[in-house]
Amino acid sequence: MNSFMEKLENGLNKYLMPLADKINRNKVMTAIKEGMMSSLPVTLIASVALILSNFPFLSDFAPSVDAILKKIFAPISPVTLGLLAIYVIVGTARSYSKQKDIDPLYGIMCALASFLLVTPFTAVSDVVVNGETIKGAIVNGLIPTNVLGASGVFPALLITFISISVLAYLHNKDFTIKMPDSVPENVAKPFLSIIPFGGAILVALAIRLIFEMTSFGTLQNCVDTIITKPFLSFGNNIWVFLFILIVAQVLWFFGIHGTNLVLNTVWQPIAMVAMAANLEAFNAGEPLPYVLTAAFTCFTGQAKLSEIVALCVVGKSKQSKAIGKLSLVPALFNIHEPFVFGLPVIMNTTLMLPWIFVEALQAGLAYLLVILTGAIPIFQAPWTCPPIIQQLIATNFNPWSVVITIATFALGFVIWIPFMKLLDKQYLAAEKEQETSGDSV
Repeated sequence: MNSFMEKLENGLNKYLMPLADKINRNKVMTAIKEGMMSSLPVTLIASVALILSNFPFLSDFAPSVDAILKKIFAPISPVTLGLLAIYVIVGTARSYSKQKDIDPLYGIMCALASFLLVTPFTAVSDVVVNGETIKGAIVNGLIPTNVLGASGVFPALLITFISISVLAYLHNKDFTIKMPDSVPENVAKPFLSIIPFGGAILVALAIRLIFEMTSFGTLQNCVDTIITKPFLSFGNNIWVFLFILIVAQVLWFFGIHGTNLVLNTVWQPIAMVAMAANLEAFNAGEPLPYVLTAAFTCFTGQAKLSEIVALCVVGKSKQSKAIGKLSLVPALFNIHEPFVFGLPVIMNTTLMLPWIFVEALQAGLAYLLVILTGAIPIFQAPWTCPPIIQQLIATNFNPWSVVITIATFALGFVIWIPFMKLLDKQYLAAEKEQETSGDSV
């Protein structure tokens, strides 16, 4: 067993770790991760507003209160979810500019200007003129809101990286206007960015003109067809999600933060866009297009609670009892470090199999039950919410979410029981041996 573990660890260190480290250190991936995370307050506020304006059953029991809440909170969604691409640009541009040694202020301004430049200020819509409805009219002088929301995130990311890369290249090659040393810094600084900024704008203009000559018409339409839809399908694939979970757990087993390296870097940005699309659909009263979004983690983030409860139930050794008591309360708030590092789980061969696979099994069961019951998580509740409460909030108080939570907990608990018993026997034997050796001394 030790030989197998050594070979596995060596293989991970040789092949997987360099790849994971390379992805984690990649400037583009880092900027995407930080940009998407920076938009989290926006999506959380939008979620709260949508919950309050669409409170379950309120329209049946208190329609006047429901109408008042809708009127009060309805304006929040258009300026949060409706402008999600803009917020993502700001966060991503700030991160990427810092990594490129560019002033973040000018990086953000350049990315926003470039994005707006490739965005058509026209829309096809039904309009009313002198009381007559004209269908399919081309309206000029406006920005289509659909390119600023969830569907505009991937085009926004792409143009952000292109524009800031051009800005950084020209700036670092000294294509700048340098003012005399006597000129104050706050005056001289903007002049340094004029030529690089202009170069980035010209590139964005060229992109716009090129796409106008294609069947796509705009960059947004092209990205939506080639990147957004395939990426969202990829992220919404249960087998891909389970594989990512297993890889993350394998890394955790060897003491590496698999959640940050794999889940947050590869899957989370796609899942955030999918969740935003679900929120837009929910607000519009349309069917939810995706299941595996960032909100779905309400059924997986607290999976470790089942193993901690199993330890508390079957643990008889001093170490098991102590770790169980220490870990249980934090685990109720989704904090598992006392258990992971205190038991420990890391490099514990007795717990290797359940640690790697049980969470994926729980996620698979949750996905199946969500499909069967329709209790799709819509909102991303605060990650420290206790079980049941978090799932109810995430699914807009769908009672099936309680059943799903209990079922996934029960599955994990049943699987973990024999492994915790085995581990506890080892601890009891070690404690007995220690007591015997102490008595003999």
